[in-house]
Amino acid sequence: MKLKSLFVLSLSMALVLFNACTPEDTTVSGINLDETSLSFGVGDTVALKATLTPSGATGTIAWTSSNQTVATVNSRGVITALEMGTATITATVSTFTATCAVTVTERTNFSHSLQGSAYFPIILDTVSAKAIQGKIVADLRPDEATKFLYIWNGTFTAGTCSGPNAYGEVENWMSLVVGGQGWSGAGFNVKDLTLLDKMVDITTHPEDYYLHLVIRSRAQTVFLLAFDGQSTGKIAIGATSFNDNGAITTAVADFTRDGEWHEIEIPMTELKTRGLLYTTGMGEKNAMWMLAGGVAGATMDLDAVFIYKK
Repeated sequence: MKLKSLFVLSLSMALVLFNACTPEDTTVSGINLDETSLSFGVGDTVALKATLTPSGATGTIAWTSSNQTVATVNSRGVITALEMGTATITATVSTFTATCAVTVTERTNFSHSLQGSAYFPIILDTVSAKAIQGKIVADLRPDEATKFLYIWNGTFTAGTCSGPNAYGEVENWMSLVVGGQGWSGAGFNVKDLTLLDKMVDITTHPEDYYLHLVIRSRAQTVFLLAFDGQSTGKIAIGATSFNDNGAITTAVADFTRDGEWHEIEIPMTELKTRGLLYTTGMGEKNAMWMLAGGVAGATMDLDAVFIYKK
């Protein structure tokens, strides 16, 4: 009897301890944005990042713009500048709000993106690279020695670079023309494993990094960009999701198809949630690969593609 009573008492204590250690739902007590004011040019796209408090809190965030003729914002906090003026972007969760004052100016040459602190360039002209040479952590640009740009057979062909690039320099960028083989593809392959190992901090601290790119096209097509780690993080740029033989990748941003350069920035937290994972000892990987297609002859111009800390 004493043994039985002791067993029951021990079981009761275990249940109490188990219940005491069961985590309770974390209630949202506030929301913050990574920027409280922004200024960028007509046609640019910039992503805001919202953080809920306390840590671990969850909730659905609603995004609104006070002036949709000047700037719109989508359900992921990506702002698109439409015309010169001002607007207030508001993020709301439950009864809490956070705002960012947006000023849309004339189209710029995007040189503000060279004021960051750590860079992983994939596409970048030599003049701009020299301006940030002391801040480059890993240079992933093709050199035809350990880093290569591959075009999938029968897909993209080379376009023509004419006029200034995204930074106003008279230097080339990457211009690709969609071929007639359905989806066209290309990839930036890196065989230098010491460079890839330096990318671990991007997935360790994704909140510190952004993907930056400048793009232009007149074609109404959707573009897919993917970044290889142990897993692959994919994003689509366009008005709709990207359908790769049934594999759907949702769009995070779009741009005006007017043949002008447009800047897009995506928080690396977005790529992390989509499966991006850089670890040491990954082996040979593509720093970035892309798909585009649907319309033979459509041109995609890319410039100033890098991951960086602002």
